[in-house]
This record gives sequence, structure tokens and C-alpha cells, in this order.
Amino acid sequence: MQTGAMLERLERVLLDEKPDWVLIYGDTNSTLAGALAAAKLHLPVAHVEAGLRSFNRRMPEEINRVVADCLSAVLFCPTDAAVRNLAREGISAGVHKVGDVMYDSVLFNAKLADASSDVMSRLGLKPKSFYLATVHRAENTDDPDRLRGILAAFEKIERPIILPLHPRTRKTLGAGGGVSHGVRVSLFLCVR
Repeated sequence: MQTGAMLERLERVLLDEKPDWVLIYGDTNSTLAGALAAAKLHLPVAHVEAGLRSFNRRMPEEINRVVADCLSAVLFCPTDAAVRNLAREGISAGVHKVGDVMYDSVLFNAKLADASSDVMSRLGLKPKSFYLATVHRAENTDDPDRLRGILAAFEKIERPIILPLHPRTRKTLGAGGGVSHGVRVSLFLCVR
């Protein structure tokens, strides 16, 4: 339903704007919707982060990746492995290894965060004294038993764990239930 609504709206925007190309990024539902809308309107698609694979077709992101790559005329791959994945799938035209823009973004923004963020002091943490964990994939968060199992595993880790809560994770946990004393829930870092 979400992808369908995006597809409908994107199609209207593309008809109004008449772009020469549609650039899509990653493996989200909006990535898939952009690729489908462009393909329906016979607009060429360029996909950033092309060729990445988990080889788990139960993940919606994996389906989004595969379909987006099949519909793309230009495929910007972050790694040699991504290029090889596409080749195994019979895709070699328009494939370019360009590096990992997410990694580049982390390198760039880490310097800014070091200079201006006070999150470490707010949480009372020292560098390299904790672990950061995210638990947001539907197969892990929508199953309360699986989520409890993940949190139980966190309890066995000797360092503190900072857990920014995705809305889906927060919903399954309720009001913080199931989080041990060794896991700090960081609501202010929550992805919205």
C-alpha cells in the first residue's frame, strides 16, 4: 500500500517535471516506487548503491534492490562484490564501481560530530567504552519472542549498549519493557 501510494504520487511529479533521468538511492520502498514510476513513463533510471545483496528474499529491501537494479540503465555500485553480484544476474551494461557514498558521508560527518555533538557527555560515555546497536528490521522487531531473544543476548555483553529506538521497535517493547539494565534506550536518537 505504501509503495503504491508513492508510485501514484511520483508518477504525477515525473509527468509534471519531465526529467531526463530519475536517480534512485538505496533499497527503500521509495527506491522501488521511483524505479517503477520511471519505468512506466519510459524514463531512464540511475541507481546508487546498486548490486548490494543479502540473498534473503524474505527481506523487503532485497526485493526492492533486485527490482530497482533490473529497471536501471546506470548502476552505481559501492564495491567489487556489488559489481560481481550484478554480473551473476546478467547485468553488466551501465555498471560502474563508484565507492560507498554512505561510508564517505560517515567519514565527513564524524569530524563534524566530534566537533559539535554533546551526545557522549549527555549519556556519560567515553569513546570505545560502549556498543551501539540498532534493531529495526521487521523480522526482528515485529516478533516479540525474537526481539526478547536479541535483548537477552545484549545482556550477556559486558559493555553498555546504546539502543536508539526505531518506532517499530518501540511499539513492540511498549514502555521500555524487556530492556535490561545493560542496555540504554536512547529515545532522543530515535529515528522518526
